[in-house]
Amino acid sequence: MESDDRGKGAEGAVRQDLVIMEKEKTIAGFYQNKQHGEVDGLGIDFLVYLKNGFILPMQVKVSCGDNGNRRHKHLKKHPNISFMIFVDLELHKKHPEKELDRIVKEVAGFIKG
Repeated sequence: MESDDRGKGAEGAVRQDLVIMEKEKTIAGFYQNKQHGEVDGLGIDFLVYLKNGFILPMQVKVSCGDNGNRRHKHLKKHPNISFMIFVDLELHKKHPEKELDRIVKEVAGFIKG
């Protein structure tokens, strides 16, 4: 799977979760930025509309063994976009419900502070 395809897969998994969270009223809504668009260049893949009126910018990455270094590089380049989700595509392929549950919990945990 090419890098862009892996990124699309990771973003697709997060999108599934955000749809669930919106239906369950955990979030007010979300917007997915266009790949390689202007906002994507700012380090933002999704804008998550929170129920308190705030917006959470989110970066999505495919999980790998070097997540800590990748997070550091991202924060150095985009210091105002601190929320990142790392998606384990292998787990998502084998047990999508487990990976989706983990992502929902991570987003919900960040929202609660």
